[in-house]
Amino acid sequence: MAEKALAVGIALALAIGVAALFAVFYICQPKPAAPQPVKPKIVLVSVDFVIGGPETDKLVKALTELSQRDDVAGIVLVINSPGGTVSGTETLYTTLLGLNKTKYAVIVGLGASGAYYTAVAAERIYAAPSSWVGSIGVVAVIWPDLYLYDAADYIYTTGPLKYYGEDLHGYYDDVEKIRQNFVEAVLRGRAGRIKADPAVLETAGLFTAEEALKLGLVDKIGGVLDAARDMAEELGLRNYSLVYLGDLMNMTAAAASAWRVPLSQLLNASPIPIFYIYPGVLQIDVRAGVPRNVTLPTSPLGKPYVVLDMSHGNMVPRGFIEVLRAELAVRGFALVAAASENQLTSLLANATGLVVVNPTAPFSRDALAAVLNATARGVRTAYFYDMRASAVVISGGAAYVAPYSAYAVFDPLPMYFNMSGLRAVYNFTAGGRTYLQNWQFVYVEPSGNWTLLSGVRRLVLFSPSAVATNAPHRLTVRGYVFGYGEGNYTVAAQAGNFLFVGSVRSFTPYFITLGDNRRFFSNVVAWLTEPRQIKAAKAPHASGVIYVGG
Repeated sequence: MAEKALAVGIALALAIGVAALFAVFYICQPKPAAPQPVKPKIVLVSVDFVIGGPETDKLVKALTELSQRDDVAGIVLVINSPGGTVSGTETLYTTLLGLNKTKYAVIVGLGASGAYYTAVAAERIYAAPSSWVGSIGVVAVIWPDLYLYDAADYIYTTGPLKYYGEDLHGYYDDVEKIRQNFVEAVLRGRAGRIKADPAVLETAGLFTAEEALKLGLVDKIGGVLDAARDMAEELGLRNYSLVYLGDLMNMTAAAASAWRVPLSQLLNASPIPIFYIYPGVLQIDVRAGVPRNVTLPTSPLGKPYVVLDMSHGNMVPRGFIEVLRAELAVRGFALVAAASENQLTSLLANATGLVVVNPTAPFSRDALAAVLNATARGVRTAYFYDMRASAVVISGGAAYVAPYSAYAVFDPLPMYFNMSGLRAVYNFTAGGRTYLQNWQFVYVEPSGNWTLLSGVRRLVLFSPSAVATNAPHRLTVRGYVFGYGEGNYTVAAQAGNFLFVGSVRSFTPYFITLGDNRRFFSNVVAWLTEPRQIKAAKAPHASGVIYVGG
């Protein structure tokens, strides 16, 4: 019994000793440090690409994830972009606007169009000293002649606008509405800070950093570190880290922005061809899958006719030919095309009139002689010159839509009548609520006794081209020409049997319905076909010899 009690005592003593040793060991262990607070982060977000497409989608996703992180105090947008698609820009803008973080933006090179739209979602905007800011506006791509092609009979739709979406005028109006969305976003984002008349901004001008500061488009001249430091001060951060979004989210950096963007790339990126982008970066190469022009007869049809010159690479919009043929048809006249200068000379022998539209090759000496002899005999010539009118041209076997200004030549024919074409005329206003208030439409209210203006009270011309002339009959408008400034410009003139008209697009479908455009064009065709004495053509003369009659 005594032995059993002794054993229990020894076991108990050992247990107490072990427990005491464990307690001493535990007490002597260093206590773990209290958890340290996470250092707040200011995240740098690069927008250095054309906005729209996969890069924008990836950025929007990352920004959405940032909004859920408590360690992110704010973001600084680092912008160097020409803008991009409407949908991409507005998606990025609305994402930033709804982001529950403090947001600053820094423009470090180019903050144009959609890129500036993105910037106005920030509370403050900085601009590096040599940066460019602005281009508040819209670029839309639509070739009016596309609206002249009716849907094939195998395409059946349930509504009149199912195929086209809307008519051309409606499309233009929608472009103005989208521009207004941009302007309103700027006025909201910069409320109380805009220092200029909004009309100045709506010219879509591009401004230096200093100019942008004076206009209230930016808050301060400075860079990324300036913005980060000011943000930290605003948020009361003394100890913070500055990190790039890519490093924080393990994102692959976007490829360096290409500063020449093929228009075809943008067209493929957006179902509706309307863009918030600075046009200076665009490479315009619009291909057309349509024939160059409608087919016209090249020999008389046993009835009176007017010749359409097609022997000088003429860029004639399909719609213009359609309207011209219709006006001639109701007067019993045919439209005959001259495909070569020899054919032009031959056809002029019995023609009533000649129509020349946007030649891309000058008249040769022989062709000049033929036209001048014809006008001296009484044949009337209408010369249409429009630097902006587009048509299909063939280059390298491919068809492209191009403006006449890309191919225009200094043609000697108008000079024989003391006329020389200049550049396009604009009204140079801003902030149009409808397309008819757009800066490209020029309103002309004629005056005087010129017979071609009979019944014409107002013309609405789409950026007509000016002509320098001392002709007795002139149609003049107050407008603006780039390179020449504001002034009074002649956009149509007549000297004897030669008429110069500085517009082509204004006399194509849709445009011809504006103002009294149809009446004026009808007067021109009536003038070409008016019954009158035309002297018979004599035998061909040597090159350069002009028939003067007698």
